[in-house]
Amino acid sequence: MRSTEEGSPESDPLVVASPVDGISESCRAPEETAAGGYSVRLATDIDAVESLRPLWTKWANSLDTDLDYYLYQLSQDSTALAPYVVTIYRGGVARAMLVGQIRKQRASTVISFVNIPGPAMRVLEIKKGGRMGQDSQEIDGILAMELFKATQSGAIDSIFFERLPLDSELFRQIRRIPAFFLKERVPHVFCYSELSFSQSVKEQTRVFSGKMLREMRRKTRIAENAFPGQVSLKCFSQPGELEAGLCDVTRVVVTTWQYSLGQGFHDTAQTRETLRYFSDRGWLRIYVLYIKDIPCAFLIGQMYNHTFYCQYAGYHPEYTQYSVGSLLTARAFEELAAAGVRRVDLGEGGQEHNRRIGCQMVEEGTVHVYSPTLRGIFLNLFFGTTQIVRIGGRRVRSTFRLDGLGRVWRQYILSRRKFRHQSSFIPSARKSI
Repeated sequence: MRSTEEGSPESDPLVVASPVDGISESCRAPEETAAGGYSVRLATDIDAVESLRPLWTKWANSLDTDLDYYLYQLSQDSTALAPYVVTIYRGGVARAMLVGQIRKQRASTVISFVNIPGPAMRVLEIKKGGRMGQDSQEIDGILAMELFKATQSGAIDSIFFERLPLDSELFRQIRRIPAFFLKERVPHVFCYSELSFSQSVKEQTRVFSGKMLREMRRKTRIAENAFPGQVSLKCFSQPGELEAGLCDVTRVVVTTWQYSLGQGFHDTAQTRETLRYFSDRGWLRIYVLYIKDIPCAFLIGQMYNHTFYCQYAGYHPEYTQYSVGSLLTARAFEELAAAGVRRVDLGEGGQEHNRRIGCQMVEEGTVHVYSPTLRGIFLNLFFGTTQIVRIGGRRVRSTFRLDGLGRVWRQYILSRRKFRHQSSFIPSARKSI
């Protein structure tokens, strides 16, 4: 990528010496002035990002915005094309930063448990917490305009905010951008669950309320009565334990409906390398619940800065009556609290179980902004049409009371996928027992 302003790579560390393949050179702008005495610098290469380390480490406070993890993703993820970091200055002092990266991937969506593939696209992806630094309406207005310029440059087809608070000033500023073909869409407003562990100087850390503890003891008794002395939990966290942990996780994963849809955890080479990276830094935790030495539920996440980020979870459907997911969650959270974790980010989901254990529900949206190009318009139509079909299908089922038909269809899809994979996975799972 090259700058929209003239300058030599030797004189400015934020200038990319050579453009990234496939990215428009107009995307590169080392510095420009903005309204209100602000200036903007755009970092689009590794050296430029490294030069921001003192600021970055001061502002970042989540796993997704950890600088070393960000750089690791850029170097290891085959879909990552280039960094894209906007820094706002005033009076020579950095005030705020917006952290993203440009990825090349294929659009897809799910309708009635069927994956619908879409076109290839270049996406500017901004993770939760990517907006760092000083809160200011002026700054968020400048950041929104920088994103608008990125969509006009031809370097990207869309902008994707993974978890953007819909009451944030940045979202309000994005919606104010006047552009005929530029349209923001919030295809989904998700409920995210966060659980805080109460801390007390005199008492041991409380994970659950008294009512929830009684409920967990009841569920534990049911499982223990059915399998006396055969219910156990194991945590895999060391690099040398990764292989064994993933082997047991896979035995559970292939039985879940998420796996049948191509979602959730998949044991790929890239996933293993990422989990090994977490393990090498002491962040990784893989919890597996066993009944009769058979893995029946799992939880994979990272413990970072006193917060545990749940990444993957699942349970074997044959053990649903024993509440194996709830038992694993309770035991794992107790261990995490004892290890100093103060908060658990359970990710997407407003399930009744999350509410019962005392989670705080936070509404955040996956926000898409499309470029004013033919591909951007096509992506807008693709996601917009599938969203209309999905909403219309739910209304039809509700109006004509066809929920039973929906369950039959889901079971049919799951059974077909399970049959397709059992020959390649079940024998290896049995061999490892």
